[in-house]
Amino acid sequence: MGFLDLFRNNAPYYNKKGIELFNKGYYHEAIIFFNKALKIHPDADETRYNRAITFWKLGKYQEAIQDYDKVLDINPYHSDAWFDLGLIVASFGKKIDSLDFFNQALILNPDDALIWYIKGFLLKNLERPNDALECIKMALKLDPELELHKKAKNIIKNSL
Repeated sequence: MGFLDLFRNNAPYYNKKGIELFNKGYYHEAIIFFNKALKIHPDADETRYNRAITFWKLGKYQEAIQDYDKVLDINPYHSDAWFDLGLIVASFGKKIDSLDFFNQALILNPDDALIWYIKGFLLKNLERPNDALECIKMALKLDPELELHKKAKNIIKNSL
């Protein structure tokens, strides 16, 4: 076994390389590495989650949804997958349906101020101001400086 053989058939290496490429904006190339990792370890929920995000970035929503669903089949406690699915569903105009995904994400991760904030914004759009206010209050309680505001504004602009 040679030195380079350490990297062959090494799913964590391929996943890490995919993340590096994703972070540089090389989404198509990242998919190639996530695919290599998943070929070796098809039930790696984090690799599949990374590929789902990448598909979403590429506008391949059906593929993203399929990967998010598979992530949740493997790990139903993956709150980020529930949250992302909520964003995708909301972006297709199914805002009421997206609440189920956000609620599940909050059951799993009740201290995530971003989820509370986005849910509050969504409820405001659904003309449920009292519920929206409660969510925003919770977000502020969890993040008094509301440092997530900039990130949330970007998510809202792109998804809701």
